[in-house]
Amino acid sequence: MNIAYAIWLESLKSPILKGQVIEILKEINKLSFKINIYFFAFQPAHRILLHYQEFQNIKKELNNSNIKLIIIPCLILPRIIDWFNAKWYIIPLIFIYTFPKLLFLVYYYNINILHCRSYPIMLSAVITKKVKNGIKIIFDPRSPFPEENITAHRWDASSFSYKLWKKLEKLYLKESDATIAITSTYIEHFKKISPQSFFFVIPNNVNTKKFLPNHKSHKQLRSKFCLAENEIIFVYSGSLGNHWNNPDIYARLIIKLRELDIKHKFLFLTSDKMILKETFDKYEIKDDEYINVCVDFDDVPKYLSIADFGMNLMDKKDIRMSIKTCEYLAMGLPVITNLNVLGAKEIVERYKVGLVIKDIENININEIKNIINEKESISQKARKLAIEKYSTNKVAKQYLNLYKTIYNI
Repeated sequence: MNIAYAIWLESLKSPILKGQVIEILKEINKLSFKINIYFFAFQPAHRILLHYQEFQNIKKELNNSNIKLIIIPCLILPRIIDWFNAKWYIIPLIFIYTFPKLLFLVYYYNINILHCRSYPIMLSAVITKKVKNGIKIIFDPRSPFPEENITAHRWDASSFSYKLWKKLEKLYLKESDATIAITSTYIEHFKKISPQSFFFVIPNNVNTKKFLPNHKSHKQLRSKFCLAENEIIFVYSGSLGNHWNNPDIYARLIIKLRELDIKHKFLFLTSDKMILKETFDKYEIKDDEYINVCVDFDDVPKYLSIADFGMNLMDKKDIRMSIKTCEYLAMGLPVITNLNVLGAKEIVERYKVGLVIKDIENININEIKNIINEKESISQKARKLAIEKYSTNKVAKQYLNLYKTIYNI
Protein backbone atom coordinates (compact mmCIF):
# COMPACT_ATOMS: atom_id res chain seq x y z
CA MET A 1 0.00 0.00 0.00
CA ASN A 2 1.40 3.40 -1.06
CA ILE A 3 0.18 6.32 1.07
CA ALA A 4 0.77 9.98 0.23
CA TYR A 5 0.17 12.71 2.81
CA ALA A 6 -0.25 16.13 1.16
CA ILE A 7 0.03 19.63 2.65
CA TRP A 8 -0.34 23.11 1.18
CA LEU A 9 2.26 25.75 2.17
CA GLU A 10 2.47 24.81 5.86
CA SER A 11 5.99 25.27 7.20
CA LEU A 12 7.92 22.04 7.55
CA LYS A 13 9.62 23.60 10.60
CA SER A 14 6.35 24.31 12.41
CA PRO A 15 6.08 22.55 15.80
CA ILE A 16 2.43 21.77 15.01
CA LEU A 17 3.31 20.13 11.69
CA LYS A 18 6.18 18.25 13.30
CA GLY A 19 4.01 16.91 16.11
CA GLN A 20 0.75 16.36 14.25
CA VAL A 21 2.12 15.09 10.92
CA ILE A 22 5.80 14.11 10.87
CA GLU A 23 5.78 12.27 14.21
CA ILE A 24 2.56 10.49 13.27
CA LEU A 25 3.99 9.37 9.91
CA LYS A 26 7.12 8.08 11.63
CA GLU A 27 5.02 6.11 14.10
CA ILE A 28 2.86 4.64 11.34
CA ASN A 29 6.01 3.47 9.60
CA LYS A 30 7.15 1.72 12.79
CA LEU A 31 3.79 -0.03 13.08
CA SER A 32 3.70 -1.47 9.56
CA PHE A 33 6.37 -2.60 7.10
CA LYS A 34 3.75 -3.14 4.40
CA ILE A 35 3.18 0.58 3.80
CA ASN A 36 5.25 2.97 1.72
CA ILE A 37 4.77 6.53 2.93
CA TYR A 38 5.25 9.62 0.76
CA PHE A 39 4.97 13.17 2.06
CA PHE A 40 3.96 15.68 -0.64
CA ALA A 41 4.78 19.17 0.66
CA PHE A 42 3.81 22.12 -1.56
CA GLN A 43 6.13 24.94 -0.46
CA PRO A 44 6.79 28.53 -1.62
CA ALA A 45 9.87 28.61 -3.84
CA HIS A 46 11.47 31.41 -1.79
CA ARG A 47 11.10 29.34 1.40
CA ILE A 48 12.86 26.40 -0.25
CA LEU A 49 15.77 28.66 -1.28
CA LEU A 50 16.07 30.38 2.10
CA HIS A 51 15.87 27.15 4.11
CA TYR A 52 17.44 24.74 1.66
CA GLN A 53 19.80 23.04 4.13
CA GLU A 54 17.11 22.75 6.81
CA PHE A 55 14.76 21.12 4.29
CA GLN A 56 17.53 18.71 3.30
CA ASN A 57 17.98 17.80 6.96
CA ILE A 58 14.23 17.15 7.33
CA LYS A 59 14.31 15.06 4.15
CA LYS A 60 17.22 13.02 5.52
CA GLU A 61 15.48 12.60 8.89
CA LEU A 62 12.33 11.31 7.20
CA ASN A 63 14.30 9.10 4.84
CA ASN A 64 15.83 7.41 7.90
CA SER A 65 12.26 6.51 8.87
CA ASN A 66 11.53 5.23 5.34
CA ILE A 67 9.36 8.23 4.52
CA LYS A 68 10.01 9.93 1.18
CA LEU A 69 9.60 13.71 1.38
CA ILE A 70 8.73 15.31 -1.97
CA ILE A 71 9.03 19.11 -1.80
CA ILE A 72 7.04 20.77 -4.60
CA PRO A 73 7.95 24.43 -5.27
CA CYS A 74 5.22 27.00 -5.89
CA LEU A 75 5.83 30.45 -7.34
CA ILE A 76 3.73 32.35 -4.86
CA LEU A 77 2.34 35.78 -5.81
CA PRO A 78 2.95 38.87 -3.64
CA ARG A 79 2.01 38.85 0.04
CA ILE A 80 -1.23 40.69 -0.62
CA ILE A 81 -2.71 37.29 -1.40
CA ASP A 82 -3.56 35.26 1.69
CA TRP A 83 -3.17 31.66 0.57
CA PHE A 84 -4.42 30.10 3.79
CA ASN A 85 -7.64 32.11 3.95
CA ALA A 86 -8.19 32.09 0.22
CA LYS A 87 -10.96 34.22 -1.20
CA TRP A 88 -12.84 32.83 -4.20
CA TYR A 89 -10.42 34.14 -6.85
CA ILE A 90 -7.46 32.28 -5.22
CA ILE A 91 -9.11 28.86 -5.63
CA PRO A 92 -8.34 28.46 -9.38
CA LEU A 93 -4.74 29.56 -8.77
CA ILE A 94 -4.26 26.91 -6.08
CA PHE A 95 -5.77 24.34 -8.45
CA ILE A 96 -3.41 25.37 -11.28
CA TYR A 97 -0.43 25.06 -8.94
CA THR A 98 -1.40 21.71 -7.47
CA PHE A 99 -3.36 19.55 -9.90
CA PRO A 100 -0.77 18.78 -12.64
CA LYS A 101 1.95 18.05 -10.08
CA LEU A 102 -0.32 16.01 -7.84
CA LEU A 103 -1.59 13.94 -10.77
CA PHE A 104 1.96 13.26 -11.94
CA LEU A 105 3.15 12.25 -8.47
CA VAL A 106 0.16 9.97 -7.90
CA TYR A 107 0.89 8.12 -11.15
CA TYR A 108 4.67 8.14 -10.73
CA TYR A 109 4.61 6.65 -7.22
CA ASN A 110 1.49 4.54 -7.85
CA ILE A 111 -0.31 6.07 -4.87
CA ASN A 112 -3.24 4.07 -3.46
CA ILE A 113 -4.39 6.53 -0.78
CA LEU A 114 -4.04 10.31 -0.89
CA HIS A 115 -4.43 11.91 2.56
CA CYS A 116 -5.09 15.66 2.25
CA ARG A 117 -4.57 17.97 5.20
CA SER A 118 -7.08 20.85 5.28
CA TYR A 119 -9.11 22.33 2.40
CA PRO A 120 -6.81 23.94 -0.26
CA ILE A 121 -5.35 20.73 -1.74
CA MET A 122 -8.66 18.85 -1.83
CA LEU A 123 -10.02 20.13 -5.14
CA SER A 124 -6.99 18.76 -6.98
CA ALA A 125 -7.32 15.49 -5.05
CA VAL A 126 -10.97 15.08 -6.10
CA ILE A 127 -10.14 15.66 -9.79
CA THR A 128 -7.12 13.35 -9.51
CA LYS A 129 -9.43 10.62 -8.21
CA LYS A 130 -11.69 11.06 -11.23
CA VAL A 131 -8.71 10.69 -13.58
CA LYS A 132 -6.90 7.83 -11.84
CA ASN A 133 -9.17 4.87 -11.18
CA GLY A 134 -8.82 3.09 -7.87
CA ILE A 135 -7.17 5.82 -5.82
CA LYS A 136 -8.80 6.59 -2.45
CA ILE A 137 -8.76 10.08 -0.94
CA ILE A 138 -9.05 11.19 2.68
CA PHE A 139 -10.37 14.63 3.62
CA ASP A 140 -8.70 15.78 6.85
CA PRO A 141 -10.28 19.22 7.48
CA ARG A 142 -8.66 19.91 10.90
CA SER A 143 -11.17 22.73 11.42
CA PRO A 144 -14.28 24.09 9.64
CA PHE A 145 -12.47 26.41 7.20
CA PRO A 146 -15.46 28.47 5.92
CA GLU A 147 -16.86 29.14 9.41
CA GLU A 148 -13.35 29.84 10.69
CA ASN A 149 -13.04 32.75 8.27
CA ILE A 150 -16.37 34.16 9.40
CA THR A 151 -15.23 33.96 13.03
CA ALA A 152 -12.04 35.77 12.01
CA HIS A 153 -14.14 38.49 10.31
CA ARG A 154 -12.46 37.84 6.95
CA TRP A 155 -15.75 36.89 5.28
CA ASP A 156 -19.44 36.95 6.11
CA ALA A 157 -22.11 34.34 5.40
CA SER A 158 -23.42 36.28 2.40
CA SER A 159 -20.01 36.60 0.69
CA PHE A 160 -19.26 34.74 -2.53
CA SER A 161 -16.05 33.33 -0.99
CA TYR A 162 -17.97 31.71 1.86
CA LYS A 163 -20.65 30.29 -0.42
CA LEU A 164 -18.09 28.89 -2.86
CA TRP A 165 -16.03 27.24 -0.11
CA LYS A 166 -19.22 25.71 1.33
CA LYS A 167 -20.02 24.21 -2.08
CA LEU A 168 -16.49 22.86 -2.33
CA GLU A 169 -16.71 21.52 1.21
CA LYS A 170 -19.83 19.57 0.29
CA LEU A 171 -18.03 18.21 -2.79
CA TYR A 172 -15.02 17.16 -0.68
CA LEU A 173 -17.23 15.37 1.84
CA LYS A 174 -19.15 13.60 -0.92
CA GLU A 175 -16.16 12.54 -3.02
CA SER A 176 -13.73 11.55 -0.28
CA ASP A 177 -13.57 7.92 0.78
CA ALA A 178 -13.25 9.03 4.40
CA THR A 179 -13.40 12.28 6.35
CA ILE A 180 -11.41 12.54 9.57
CA ALA A 181 -13.24 14.00 12.56
CA ILE A 182 -11.20 15.07 15.58
CA THR A 183 -14.20 14.62 17.90
CA SER A 184 -17.86 13.68 17.52
CA THR A 185 -18.72 17.38 17.28
CA TYR A 186 -17.02 17.38 13.86
CA ILE A 187 -19.28 14.57 12.68
CA GLU A 188 -22.37 16.45 13.88
CA HIS A 189 -21.21 19.53 11.98
CA PHE A 190 -20.27 17.81 8.71
CA LYS A 191 -23.19 15.35 8.65
CA LYS A 192 -25.54 18.30 8.28
CA ILE A 193 -23.72 19.05 5.01
CA SER A 194 -23.24 15.49 3.75
CA PRO A 195 -25.15 12.84 5.73
CA GLN A 196 -23.96 9.95 3.55
CA SER A 197 -20.22 10.60 4.06
CA PHE A 198 -17.98 8.11 5.86
CA PHE A 199 -16.48 9.63 9.02
CA PHE A 200 -13.63 8.29 11.09
CA VAL A 201 -12.92 9.83 14.51
CA ILE A 202 -9.19 10.36 15.10
CA PRO A 203 -8.26 12.91 17.78
CA ASN A 204 -5.31 15.25 17.95
CA ASN A 205 -2.20 13.59 19.31
CA VAL A 206 0.34 14.58 21.94
CA ASN A 207 3.83 13.33 22.71
CA THR A 208 3.15 11.93 26.19
CA LYS A 209 6.87 11.26 26.72
CA LYS A 210 7.61 14.95 26.27
CA PHE A 211 4.45 16.37 27.81
CA LEU A 212 4.56 14.92 31.30
CA PRO A 213 4.75 16.47 34.77
CA ASN A 214 8.27 17.53 35.72
CA HIS A 215 8.78 17.90 39.48
CA LYS A 216 12.17 19.61 39.07
CA SER A 217 10.80 22.26 36.69
CA HIS A 218 7.78 22.65 38.97
CA LYS A 219 9.97 23.60 41.95
CA GLN A 220 12.47 25.74 40.02
CA LEU A 221 9.90 27.79 38.10
CA ARG A 222 7.57 28.25 41.07
CA SER A 223 10.57 29.64 42.93
CA LYS A 224 11.53 31.84 39.97
CA PHE A 225 8.06 33.42 39.85
CA CYS A 226 7.74 33.59 43.66
CA LEU A 227 4.72 31.28 43.68
CA ALA A 228 3.73 29.57 46.90
CA GLU A 229 3.35 25.79 46.75
CA ASN A 230 -0.32 26.06 47.70
CA GLU A 231 -1.02 28.83 45.14
CA ILE A 232 -3.38 27.63 42.38
CA ILE A 233 -2.14 28.39 38.86
CA PHE A 234 -4.54 28.54 35.91
CA VAL A 235 -2.61 28.34 32.62
CA TYR A 236 -3.36 29.20 29.00
CA SER A 237 -0.92 28.06 26.30
CA GLY A 238 -1.07 29.25 22.69
CA SER A 239 -1.79 32.21 20.45
CA LEU A 240 -4.18 35.01 21.32
CA GLY A 241 -6.11 37.37 19.07
CA ASN A 242 -9.54 38.88 18.61
CA HIS A 243 -11.04 35.81 16.95
CA TRP A 244 -11.47 32.34 18.49
CA ASN A 245 -8.74 32.72 21.14
CA ASN A 246 -9.96 36.05 22.40
CA PRO A 247 -8.11 37.44 25.48
CA ASP A 248 -11.30 39.27 26.52
CA ILE A 249 -12.85 36.06 27.79
CA TYR A 250 -9.81 35.34 29.97
CA ALA A 251 -9.95 38.89 31.33
CA ARG A 252 -13.58 38.34 32.33
CA LEU A 253 -12.65 35.05 34.01
CA ILE A 254 -9.87 36.72 36.01
CA ILE A 255 -12.28 39.41 37.20
CA LYS A 256 -14.90 36.84 38.19
CA LEU A 257 -12.38 34.67 40.05
CA ARG A 258 -11.44 37.60 42.25
CA GLU A 259 -14.31 36.25 44.35
CA LEU A 260 -12.37 33.01 44.91
CA ASP A 261 -10.98 32.97 48.46
CA ILE A 262 -8.12 30.64 47.49
CA LYS A 263 -4.75 32.11 46.57
CA HIS A 264 -4.36 31.87 42.80
CA LYS A 265 -2.75 33.41 39.73
CA PHE A 266 -3.02 33.12 35.94
CA LEU A 267 -0.17 32.07 33.65
CA PHE A 268 -0.18 32.82 29.91
CA LEU A 269 2.33 31.06 27.68
CA THR A 270 1.97 33.16 24.55
CA SER A 271 4.04 35.28 22.19
CA ASP A 272 1.10 37.70 21.82
CA LYS A 273 2.24 39.77 24.79
CA MET A 274 1.10 43.16 23.48
CA ILE A 275 -2.42 41.91 22.69
CA LEU A 276 -2.70 40.41 26.18
CA LYS A 277 -1.34 43.52 27.89
CA GLU A 278 -3.62 45.91 25.97
CA THR A 279 -6.68 43.78 26.72
CA PHE A 280 -5.90 43.37 30.40
CA ASP A 281 -5.17 47.09 30.78
CA LYS A 282 -8.58 47.79 29.26
CA TYR A 283 -10.18 45.58 31.93
CA GLU A 284 -7.97 47.11 34.66
CA ILE A 285 -6.38 43.78 35.50
CA LYS A 286 -3.31 44.30 37.67
CA ASP A 287 0.15 43.02 36.75
CA ASP A 288 0.29 40.92 39.92
CA GLU A 289 -2.80 38.95 38.86
CA TYR A 290 -1.07 37.18 35.99
CA ILE A 291 2.25 36.13 34.47
CA ASN A 292 2.96 36.29 30.75
CA VAL A 293 5.89 34.30 29.34
CA CYS A 294 6.92 33.72 25.73
CA VAL A 295 8.60 30.31 25.53
CA ASP A 296 9.92 28.04 22.81
CA PHE A 297 7.70 25.08 22.02
CA ASP A 298 10.26 22.65 23.49
CA ASP A 299 10.03 24.46 26.84
CA VAL A 300 6.22 24.49 27.05
CA PRO A 301 6.05 21.26 29.15
CA LYS A 302 8.43 22.77 31.74
CA TYR A 303 6.19 25.78 32.22
CA LEU A 304 3.01 23.72 32.21
CA SER A 305 4.55 21.79 35.12
CA ILE A 306 3.98 24.73 37.47
CA ALA A 307 0.25 24.88 36.65
CA ASP A 308 -2.75 23.22 38.27
CA PHE A 309 -5.43 23.73 35.58
CA GLY A 310 -5.35 24.27 31.82
CA MET A 311 -7.74 26.80 30.24
CA ASN A 312 -9.36 26.68 26.81
CA LEU A 313 -12.19 29.21 26.50
CA MET A 314 -13.89 30.81 23.51
CA ASP A 315 -16.51 33.52 23.18
CA LYS A 316 -17.95 32.07 19.94
CA LYS A 317 -19.04 28.51 19.21
CA ASP A 318 -16.42 26.30 17.58
CA ILE A 319 -16.34 22.53 17.03
CA ARG A 320 -12.63 22.16 17.71
CA MET A 321 -10.72 20.34 20.38
CA SER A 322 -7.46 22.28 20.37
CA ILE A 323 -4.06 20.60 20.53
CA LYS A 324 -3.51 22.48 23.79
CA THR A 325 -6.30 20.41 25.36
CA CYS A 326 -4.35 17.18 24.67
CA GLU A 327 -1.21 18.80 26.06
CA TYR A 328 -2.99 19.84 29.26
CA LEU A 329 -4.31 16.31 29.74
CA ALA A 330 -0.87 14.78 29.14
CA MET A 331 0.53 17.09 31.83
CA GLY A 332 -2.17 15.90 34.22
CA LEU A 333 -3.93 19.28 34.19
CA PRO A 334 -7.72 19.23 34.55
CA VAL A 335 -9.21 21.28 31.70
CA ILE A 336 -11.38 24.33 32.29
CA THR A 337 -13.42 25.10 29.18
CA ASN A 338 -16.80 26.59 28.32
CA LEU A 339 -19.86 25.70 26.26
CA ASN A 340 -18.45 27.32 23.11
CA VAL A 341 -15.47 24.97 22.75
CA LEU A 342 -17.60 22.05 21.62
CA GLY A 343 -14.82 19.49 21.10
CA ALA A 344 -13.11 20.17 24.43
CA LYS A 345 -16.51 20.26 26.17
CA GLU A 346 -17.30 16.81 24.75
CA ILE A 347 -14.07 15.34 26.13
CA VAL A 348 -14.33 17.02 29.55
CA GLU A 349 -17.91 15.87 30.06
CA ARG A 350 -17.42 12.35 28.69
CA TYR A 351 -14.29 11.54 30.70
CA LYS A 352 -14.85 13.82 33.73
CA VAL A 353 -11.45 15.49 33.37
CA GLY A 354 -12.28 19.09 34.13
CA LEU A 355 -14.99 21.71 34.33
CA VAL A 356 -17.31 23.20 31.71
CA ILE A 357 -18.23 26.78 32.57
CA LYS A 358 -21.75 27.56 31.41
CA ASP A 359 -21.64 31.34 31.79
CA ILE A 360 -18.47 33.35 32.38
CA GLU A 361 -20.46 36.24 33.85
CA ASN A 362 -22.22 33.99 36.34
CA ILE A 363 -19.64 31.42 37.39
CA ASN A 364 -20.55 29.24 40.33
CA ILE A 365 -17.54 29.80 42.61
CA ASN A 366 -18.38 26.63 44.50
CA GLU A 367 -17.82 24.64 41.29
CA ILE A 368 -14.33 26.15 41.05
CA LYS A 369 -13.64 25.27 44.70
CA ASN A 370 -14.89 21.72 44.16
CA ILE A 371 -12.63 21.08 41.18
CA ILE A 372 -9.66 22.50 43.13
CA ASN A 373 -10.41 20.05 45.95
CA GLU A 374 -10.68 17.17 43.45
CA LYS A 375 -7.57 18.17 41.50
CA GLU A 376 -5.34 15.23 42.49
CA SER A 377 -7.79 12.51 41.44
CA ILE A 378 -8.72 14.35 38.20
CA SER A 379 -5.02 14.88 37.38
CA GLN A 380 -4.34 11.14 37.48
CA LYS A 381 -7.39 10.49 35.32
CA ALA A 382 -6.33 13.18 32.81
CA ARG A 383 -2.81 11.79 32.41
CA LYS A 384 -4.13 8.25 32.01
CA LEU A 385 -6.61 9.42 29.36
CA ALA A 386 -3.87 11.18 27.38
CA ILE A 387 -1.69 8.05 27.36
CA GLU A 388 -4.55 5.70 26.41
CA LYS A 389 -6.32 7.89 23.84
CA TYR A 390 -4.18 10.81 22.63
CA SER A 391 -0.59 9.55 22.63
CA THR A 392 1.17 9.63 19.25
CA ASN A 393 1.35 5.83 19.22
CA LYS A 394 -2.40 5.38 19.85
CA VAL A 395 -3.38 7.98 17.25
CA ALA A 396 -0.96 6.53 14.66
CA LYS A 397 -2.64 3.14 15.14
CA GLN A 398 -5.99 4.76 14.33
CA TYR A 399 -4.62 6.31 11.13
CA LEU A 400 -3.18 2.95 10.13
CA ASN A 401 -6.54 1.30 10.81
CA LEU A 402 -8.26 3.91 8.62
CA TYR A 403 -5.80 3.33 5.76
CA LYS A 404 -6.33 -0.43 5.91
CA THR A 405 -10.11 -0.01 6.10
CA ILE A 406 -10.51 2.17 3.01
CA TYR A 407 -7.80 0.30 1.09
CA ASN A 408 -9.85 -2.89 1.35
CA ILE A 409 -13.24 -1.32 0.52
